[in-house]
Amino acid sequence: MRNILTVARRSGAAVIMAAVLTTAVGADEVSSRQGDTSEALEAAITPDASSPPKTPPPRWVPDDKRRTLKDYKSNLFYNFLGVVTPGNRVPLLVTTALTAPAFAWDDEGIAYFQKHPHENFGKIGATLGGGIAVAGLTLGAFSAGRFSHRDRFRAMTYDVSQSVIVNQVWTTAVKLIVRRERPDLSNNGSFFSGHSSNAFCAAATISKHYPRLAVPGYALATFIAVSRMASNKHHFSDIVAGAGFGYGVGSLVVRRNSRPPEVGKVDTNPAKRSDLRIVPDSGPRGDGRGLAMVLTF
Repeated sequence: MRNILTVARRSGAAVIMAAVLTTAVGADEVSSRQGDTSEALEAAITPDASSPPKTPPPRWVPDDKRRTLKDYKSNLFYNFLGVVTPGNRVPLLVTTALTAPAFAWDDEGIAYFQKHPHENFGKIGATLGGGIAVAGLTLGAFSAGRFSHRDRFRAMTYDVSQSVIVNQVWTTAVKLIVRRERPDLSNNGSFFSGHSSNAFCAAATISKHYPRLAVPGYALATFIAVSRMASNKHHFSDIVAGAGFGYGVGSLVVRRNSRPPEVGKVDTNPAKRSDLRIVPDSGPRGDGRGLAMVLTF
């Protein structure tokens, strides 16, 4: 009996030891699995030191070259003087050559529109090429260009604003000097047509940047120019001279604003630059006091 109890006790102890060992092994496996899971989570959360950090995309920077707000005034003055430089000689000579024979057709043009009145034609052209439309084109296009991310559009709007301003100043100056009477006898601002010069100036500027718009642009400019004859505000020679002058100004502004920037380059020949200076002047006898304006081009 004692042997049976001893065997039973030993068997129970063995069972208990086996259970303890099984529990211990199970606990080790569970802790091992939890450790593996924690390491996997830490590896997923912690970034790899070998991989480079992600950088945000680079900020867009406009490639305006010389067409910047900072240089707007200097470019405008430079283009204003460019009208009387040798670079604009050919457009001026061609305009003069076309305008001279156009004077012979002035009376025929007036007579035609007197026999064939086109009141609406004249009103539409006057509105399209009027001061409000020109100011809207200049300011609106320039403002839209400053917000655009397209370099060609930015350049075009910049040049349009400058060419229209330069053209308008020169056109007004010529009107005040020539003082030709209008066909309707309203005033002495007939030569040359401001509507015509502004329209062809804008068309030339836009077509230099977008050649595909040349045909509709010059067609609209011609419509505006001829409408001034329909309104009995200009002679035929007035619109011819205005068209040629405006085309020359538009082409000139695009060409001069497109010159490459000269970063760090010193001008070794400043005598060839266009310049306007006001200097002290003592008069021809040298005994006076005054100022003299010197224009170099």
